Amino acid sequence: MFISRSRPGDFTYAIAHASTALALKKKYPRVGLWPLLISVQAVELLWIAFTYLGIEHFRVANNKIHLDFLPYSHSVFSGALLAAVAFVMGKTARRAYVGTAIGLGIFSHIVLDIIHHEPNITLLPLAWGPLLGLNLQAFPLVDFLLELAFCVACWKIFGGSRALLIGIVILNLVFNLPIMFPAHGIIAFIAAHPFTLPTLILVQVVVSWGVVWWFGRETMFLESTRH
Repeated sequence: MFISRSRPGDFTYAIAHASTALALKKKYPRVGLWPLLISVQAVELLWIAFTYLGIEHFRVANNKIHLDFLPYSHSVFSGALLAAVAFVMGKTARRAYVGTAIGLGIFSHIVLDIIHHEPNITLLPLAWGPLLGLNLQAFPLVDFLLELAFCVACWKIFGGSRALLIGIVILNLVFNLPIMFPAHGIIAFIAAHPFTLPTLILVQVVVSWGVVWWFGRETMFLESTRH
């Protein structure tokens, strides 16, 4: 494998998805934040599990990570199907608003990934067919600024505290920048140790969950006292 200089990989940024849960929480205040946080990462959790099991995989080429086989977890159809199941379950339980919120959370992951990823999102859970992806990650600085702006916008919609904003900004700096501008040798290390990538993403997901939930509690408590 030829290793020149490190370039950004085709990663997903967990804090952007977690921030989406904040906007959904504002829209659907009766739905718990934890279910929303899980919903926006449901697709990613499937990818992590499938990658560990060898069902889906990535490759390293030209010192860049390509998530070029994730049709089962990340196809448009898979996301829509999971969202539909959530909606039907919510409606069956006479809590249609819960199903709608969870469904939107699930499908939001596919939408954000289409914007960010290189073309690797399939329409169906098959290895062939049209590939979607605007490849924003190819422009790291623009990618970082837009990701940060999106997170801040979700925080603003939610009406979060200053501590929550600081936490979101720190996670963008600590998690996103090192991935967008990886240190020399990190891509080669991931290529040699494939389980590093899903583990790194899993850590990002869990930490983002914790930060958003912990610092979002104050806003949710204040909202509850107003009703």
